[in-house]
Amino acid sequence: MFKKLFGSILGNNEEENKQQQPQNQHASQHHEDNYDDEYDDDENYENEDDGDAYDPETLHGKHYTIDQFNAEVESRAKAWIAREERDGVKLEQKDIDNIYFNYRREVYTAWNNCSQDQMLRWEMANSMTHMGIATSGFVKEDSSNPFLQPVHGIDLRTYTAMAKKIGSGVDYTLVCKAMNLEPAIWEELNTVWPQRMAEDTSFTVTTLFGQYYGESLDDITQLANIEPEMSDSAKEYLQKMKTDPYFYEELEGARQAAYNYGMDGAQWILDNFGINLAQFQEVAMMYMEDRNKNWNSNEISQRLNHRTEKP
Repeated sequence: MFKKLFGSILGNNEEENKQQQPQNQHASQHHEDNYDDEYDDDENYENEDDGDAYDPETLHGKHYTIDQFNAEVESRAKAWIAREERDGVKLEQKDIDNIYFNYRREVYTAWNNCSQDQMLRWEMANSMTHMGIATSGFVKEDSSNPFLQPVHGIDLRTYTAMAKKIGSGVDYTLVCKAMNLEPAIWEELNTVWPQRMAEDTSFTVTTLFGQYYGESLDDITQLANIEPEMSDSAKEYLQKMKTDPYFYEELEGARQAAYNYGMDGAQWILDNFGINLAQFQEVAMMYMEDRNKNWNSNEISQRLNHRTEKP
Protein backbone atom coordinates (compact mmCIF):
# COMPACT_ATOMS: atom_id res chain seq x y z
CA MET A 1 0.00 0.00 0.00
CA PHE A 2 2.75 2.45 0.99
CA LYS A 3 4.79 1.88 -2.18
CA LYS A 4 1.78 2.65 -4.37
CA LEU A 5 0.81 5.67 -2.27
CA PHE A 6 4.29 7.20 -2.28
CA GLY A 7 4.72 6.42 -5.95
CA SER A 8 1.60 8.44 -6.60
CA ILE A 9 2.83 11.35 -4.49
CA LEU A 10 6.27 11.52 -6.06
CA GLY A 11 5.51 10.30 -9.56
CA ASN A 12 7.62 7.16 -9.17
CA ASN A 13 4.93 4.55 -9.75
CA GLU A 14 6.05 3.13 -13.07
CA GLU A 15 2.81 1.42 -14.03
CA GLU A 16 0.57 4.33 -13.07
CA ASN A 17 2.82 6.74 -14.93
CA LYS A 18 2.37 4.69 -18.09
CA GLN A 19 -1.39 4.41 -17.75
CA GLN A 20 -2.46 7.84 -16.52
CA GLN A 21 -2.49 11.21 -18.22
CA PRO A 22 -0.80 14.06 -16.35
CA GLN A 23 -3.95 16.03 -15.54
CA ASN A 24 -3.52 15.33 -11.83
CA GLN A 25 0.11 16.36 -11.49
CA HIS A 26 0.88 18.55 -8.49
CA ALA A 27 1.33 22.25 -8.90
CA SER A 28 5.09 22.17 -8.31
CA GLN A 29 5.52 20.07 -11.45
CA HIS A 30 3.32 22.56 -13.28
CA HIS A 31 5.74 25.32 -12.31
CA GLU A 32 8.76 23.35 -13.50
CA ASP A 33 7.20 22.82 -16.91
CA ASN A 34 6.07 26.43 -17.44
CA TYR A 35 9.21 28.53 -17.37
CA ASP A 36 8.75 31.68 -19.41
CA ASP A 37 11.70 32.73 -21.57
CA GLU A 38 10.99 36.43 -21.09
CA TYR A 39 12.44 36.25 -17.57
CA ASP A 40 16.20 36.11 -17.06
CA ASP A 41 17.40 34.88 -13.67
CA ASP A 42 20.91 36.22 -14.33
CA GLU A 43 19.63 39.77 -13.88
CA ASN A 44 19.75 41.62 -10.59
CA TYR A 45 16.46 42.35 -8.89
CA GLU A 46 16.21 44.98 -6.21
CA ASN A 47 13.70 43.10 -4.03
CA GLU A 48 15.13 39.61 -4.43
CA ASP A 49 17.04 39.41 -1.14
CA ASP A 50 14.76 41.70 0.83
CA GLY A 51 12.66 39.43 3.01
CA ASP A 52 10.69 42.42 4.29
CA ALA A 53 9.49 43.22 0.77
CA TYR A 54 7.07 40.28 0.70
CA ASP A 55 4.25 39.08 2.89
CA PRO A 56 5.55 35.90 4.60
CA GLU A 57 2.34 33.96 3.92
CA THR A 58 1.24 35.02 0.44
CA LEU A 59 4.63 36.26 -0.87
CA HIS A 60 2.82 39.21 -2.42
CA GLY A 61 4.71 42.48 -2.32
CA LYS A 62 3.84 44.67 0.66
CA HIS A 63 3.58 47.81 -1.47
CA TYR A 64 0.16 46.84 -2.87
CA THR A 65 -2.92 44.93 -1.72
CA ILE A 66 -4.16 41.62 -3.06
CA ASP A 67 -7.36 43.35 -4.16
CA GLN A 68 -5.32 45.81 -6.21
CA PHE A 69 -3.35 42.95 -7.74
CA ASN A 70 -6.48 40.97 -8.62
CA ALA A 71 -8.11 44.07 -10.11
CA GLU A 72 -5.12 44.69 -12.38
CA VAL A 73 -5.06 41.07 -13.56
CA GLU A 74 -8.81 41.18 -14.14
CA SER A 75 -8.53 44.39 -16.17
CA ARG A 76 -5.77 43.08 -18.43
CA ALA A 77 -7.38 39.67 -18.89
CA LYS A 78 -10.81 41.09 -19.75
CA ALA A 79 -9.27 43.49 -22.26
CA TRP A 80 -7.45 40.63 -23.98
CA ILE A 81 -10.56 38.44 -24.00
CA ALA A 82 -12.63 41.29 -25.46
CA ARG A 83 -10.12 41.76 -28.30
CA GLU A 84 -10.18 38.05 -29.06
CA GLU A 85 -13.97 37.99 -29.15
CA ARG A 86 -14.07 41.04 -31.44
CA ASP A 87 -11.78 39.15 -33.80
CA GLY A 88 -14.20 36.24 -33.82
CA VAL A 89 -12.09 33.94 -31.67
CA LYS A 90 -14.13 31.48 -29.63
CA LEU A 91 -12.39 30.94 -26.33
CA GLU A 92 -12.85 27.80 -24.28
CA GLN A 93 -12.63 27.88 -20.49
CA LYS A 94 -9.11 26.47 -20.59
CA ASP A 95 -8.09 29.37 -22.85
CA ILE A 96 -9.55 31.90 -20.43
CA ASP A 97 -7.84 30.19 -17.49
CA ASN A 98 -4.54 30.36 -19.33
CA ILE A 99 -5.00 34.08 -20.04
CA TYR A 100 -5.49 34.78 -16.33
CA PHE A 101 -2.55 32.49 -15.49
CA ASN A 102 -0.20 34.42 -17.76
CA TYR A 103 -1.39 37.85 -16.61
CA ARG A 104 -0.95 36.88 -12.96
CA ARG A 105 2.67 36.05 -13.75
CA GLU A 106 3.14 39.21 -15.78
CA VAL A 107 1.67 41.56 -13.17
CA TYR A 108 3.47 39.92 -10.24
CA THR A 109 6.85 40.06 -11.97
CA ALA A 110 6.38 43.67 -13.08
CA TRP A 111 5.03 44.97 -9.80
CA ASN A 112 7.74 43.29 -7.73
CA ASN A 113 10.66 43.63 -10.15
CA CYS A 114 11.53 40.04 -9.28
CA SER A 115 13.22 37.05 -10.83
CA GLN A 116 11.45 34.02 -12.22
CA ASP A 117 12.43 32.02 -9.14
CA GLN A 118 10.66 34.48 -6.85
CA MET A 119 7.63 34.48 -9.12
CA LEU A 120 7.50 30.67 -9.01
CA ARG A 121 7.78 30.65 -5.22
CA TRP A 122 4.83 33.06 -5.09
CA GLU A 123 2.92 30.95 -7.60
CA MET A 124 3.32 27.81 -5.51
CA ALA A 125 2.41 29.64 -2.31
CA ASN A 126 -0.87 30.66 -3.97
CA SER A 127 -1.60 27.55 -6.03
CA MET A 128 -4.67 26.69 -3.97
CA THR A 129 -6.13 30.17 -4.44
CA HIS A 130 -5.39 30.40 -8.14
CA MET A 131 -5.62 26.79 -9.32
CA GLY A 132 -7.41 24.87 -6.58
CA ILE A 133 -4.40 22.57 -6.16
CA ALA A 134 -2.24 22.23 -3.06
CA THR A 135 1.56 22.45 -3.32
CA SER A 136 3.95 20.74 -0.91
CA GLY A 137 5.42 23.17 1.58
CA PHE A 138 2.49 25.57 1.56
CA VAL A 139 -0.40 23.57 3.05
CA LYS A 140 -1.56 24.10 6.60
CA GLU A 141 -3.97 22.12 8.73
CA ASP A 142 -7.49 23.49 8.40
CA SER A 143 -9.90 22.29 11.07
CA SER A 144 -12.87 23.29 8.91
CA ASN A 145 -11.87 20.96 6.07
CA PRO A 146 -14.08 17.84 6.29
CA PHE A 147 -11.34 15.74 4.69
CA LEU A 148 -9.05 16.57 7.64
CA GLN A 149 -11.41 15.63 10.45
CA PRO A 150 -9.90 13.05 12.85
CA VAL A 151 -10.83 9.40 12.45
CA HIS A 152 -11.38 7.64 15.78
CA GLY A 153 -9.61 10.60 17.37
CA ILE A 154 -6.55 10.20 15.14
CA ASP A 155 -5.74 13.26 13.05
CA LEU A 156 -3.75 13.18 9.82
CA ARG A 157 -0.46 14.09 11.50
CA THR A 158 -0.74 11.24 14.00
CA TYR A 159 -1.83 8.84 11.27
CA THR A 160 1.23 9.88 9.28
CA ALA A 161 3.49 9.16 12.26
CA MET A 162 1.95 5.70 12.62
CA ALA A 163 2.26 5.05 8.89
CA LYS A 164 5.93 6.06 8.96
CA LYS A 165 6.73 3.62 11.75
CA ILE A 166 4.85 0.76 10.12
CA GLY A 167 6.23 1.56 6.68
CA SER A 168 9.78 1.58 8.04
CA GLY A 169 9.42 -1.95 9.35
CA VAL A 170 7.89 -1.69 12.82
CA ASP A 171 5.16 -4.27 13.36
CA TYR A 172 1.78 -2.57 13.27
CA THR A 173 0.66 -4.32 16.45
CA LEU A 174 3.50 -2.62 18.36
CA VAL A 175 2.47 0.75 16.94
CA CYS A 176 -1.16 0.13 17.91
CA LYS A 177 -0.12 -0.91 21.41
CA ALA A 178 1.94 2.26 21.84
CA MET A 179 -1.04 4.34 20.70
CA ASN A 180 -3.47 2.34 22.87
CA LEU A 181 -5.49 1.35 19.82
CA GLU A 182 -6.93 -1.98 18.76
CA PRO A 183 -5.38 -3.34 15.52
CA ALA A 184 -8.83 -3.19 13.93
CA ILE A 185 -8.81 0.59 14.42
CA TRP A 186 -5.54 0.84 12.49
CA GLU A 187 -7.10 -1.12 9.64
CA GLU A 188 -9.94 1.40 9.50
CA LEU A 189 -7.55 4.36 9.73
CA ASN A 190 -5.54 2.88 6.90
CA THR A 191 -8.69 2.67 4.81
CA VAL A 192 -10.32 6.01 5.56
CA TRP A 193 -7.28 8.29 5.23
CA PRO A 194 -6.13 6.92 1.82
CA GLN A 195 -9.75 7.06 0.67
CA ARG A 196 -9.90 10.74 1.59
CA MET A 197 -6.67 11.32 -0.32
CA ALA A 198 -8.24 9.75 -3.39
CA GLU A 199 -11.45 11.79 -3.07
CA ASP A 200 -9.80 15.16 -2.41
CA THR A 201 -9.38 16.73 -5.85
CA SER A 202 -7.35 19.62 -4.40
CA PHE A 203 -4.67 17.16 -3.19
CA THR A 204 -4.72 18.89 0.20
CA VAL A 205 -4.81 15.65 2.21
CA THR A 206 -2.16 13.92 0.09
CA THR A 207 0.10 16.97 0.10
CA LEU A 208 -0.24 17.55 3.84
CA PHE A 209 0.43 13.85 4.43
CA GLY A 210 3.62 14.24 2.40
CA GLN A 211 4.65 17.34 4.35
CA TYR A 212 4.16 15.52 7.63
CA TYR A 213 6.00 12.48 6.30
CA GLY A 214 9.08 14.61 5.71
CA GLU A 215 9.07 15.80 9.33
CA SER A 216 10.54 13.95 12.30
CA LEU A 217 7.21 13.97 14.23
CA ASP A 218 9.17 13.31 17.42
CA ASP A 219 6.59 15.28 19.39
CA ILE A 220 4.21 12.31 19.08
CA THR A 221 5.85 10.85 22.14
CA GLN A 222 3.99 7.52 22.16
CA LEU A 223 6.01 6.50 19.10
CA ALA A 224 9.29 8.25 19.87
CA ASN A 225 11.08 5.16 21.18
CA ILE A 226 9.82 2.67 18.61
CA GLU A 227 12.38 2.23 15.86
CA PRO A 228 12.92 -0.42 13.18
CA GLU A 229 16.01 -2.59 13.31
CA MET A 230 18.83 -1.08 11.24
CA SER A 231 22.53 -1.77 10.95
CA ASP A 232 24.95 0.94 12.00
CA SER A 233 25.98 1.48 8.38
CA ALA A 234 22.33 1.87 7.30
CA LYS A 235 21.80 4.47 10.02
CA GLU A 236 24.86 6.37 8.78
CA TYR A 237 23.63 6.24 5.18
CA LEU A 238 20.18 7.47 6.21
CA GLN A 239 21.63 10.34 8.22
CA LYS A 240 23.89 11.28 5.31
CA MET A 241 20.88 11.33 2.99
CA LYS A 242 19.15 13.80 5.32
CA THR A 243 22.12 16.15 5.59
CA ASP A 244 23.74 15.84 2.15
CA PRO A 245 21.30 16.57 -0.71
CA TYR A 246 23.84 15.49 -3.31
CA PHE A 247 24.19 12.07 -1.70
CA TYR A 248 20.40 11.81 -1.80
CA GLU A 249 20.47 12.68 -5.52
CA GLU A 250 23.06 9.94 -6.11
CA LEU A 251 20.84 7.33 -4.49
CA GLU A 252 17.74 8.62 -6.29
CA GLY A 253 19.62 8.39 -9.58
CA ALA A 254 20.73 4.84 -8.76
CA ARG A 255 17.19 3.89 -7.82
CA GLN A 256 15.78 5.21 -11.08
CA ALA A 257 18.55 3.50 -13.05
CA ALA A 258 17.60 0.20 -11.42
CA TYR A 259 13.99 0.70 -12.49
CA ASN A 260 15.15 1.51 -16.01
CA TYR A 261 16.96 -1.83 -16.17
CA GLY A 262 13.89 -3.73 -15.04
CA MET A 263 14.96 -4.07 -11.42
CA ASP A 264 13.10 -3.06 -8.27
CA GLY A 265 14.86 0.19 -7.42
CA ALA A 266 13.52 0.32 -3.87
CA GLN A 267 14.75 -3.21 -3.22
CA TRP A 268 18.16 -2.33 -4.70
CA ILE A 269 18.51 0.57 -2.25
CA LEU A 270 17.50 -1.71 0.63
CA ASP A 271 19.96 -4.43 -0.39
CA ASN A 272 22.90 -2.07 -0.86
CA PHE A 273 22.30 0.64 1.74
CA GLY A 274 19.86 -0.88 4.23
CA ILE A 275 17.34 1.94 3.67
CA ASN A 276 13.77 0.83 3.03
CA LEU A 277 11.21 2.59 0.86
CA ALA A 278 9.43 4.42 3.68
CA GLN A 279 12.72 5.80 5.03
CA PHE A 280 13.82 6.84 1.56
CA GLN A 281 10.55 8.61 0.87
CA GLU A 282 10.72 10.48 4.16
CA VAL A 283 13.91 12.12 2.93
CA ALA A 284 12.44 12.67 -0.54
CA MET A 285 9.45 14.51 0.90
CA MET A 286 11.73 16.62 3.10
CA TYR A 287 13.73 17.76 0.08
CA MET A 288 10.61 18.32 -2.04
CA GLU A 289 9.16 20.71 0.52
CA ASP A 290 12.45 22.55 0.90
CA ARG A 291 12.80 22.82 -2.89
CA ASN A 292 9.36 24.37 -3.29
CA LYS A 293 9.69 26.85 -0.44
CA ASN A 294 13.18 27.96 -1.45
CA TRP A 295 12.91 27.52 -5.22
CA ASN A 296 16.28 28.13 -6.86
CA SER A 297 16.43 27.04 -10.49
CA ASN A 298 20.23 27.02 -10.62
CA GLU A 299 20.54 24.80 -7.57
CA ILE A 300 17.80 22.49 -8.82
CA SER A 301 19.58 22.17 -12.15
CA GLN A 302 22.90 21.39 -10.46
CA ARG A 303 21.35 18.70 -8.30
CA LEU A 304 19.51 17.08 -11.20
CA ASN A 305 22.71 17.11 -13.25
CA HIS A 306 24.53 15.46 -10.34
CA ARG A 307 21.81 12.81 -10.19
CA THR A 308 22.14 11.89 -13.86
CA GLU A 309 25.89 12.31 -14.28
CA LYS A 310 27.10 10.49 -11.16
CA PRO A 311 28.47 7.10 -12.28
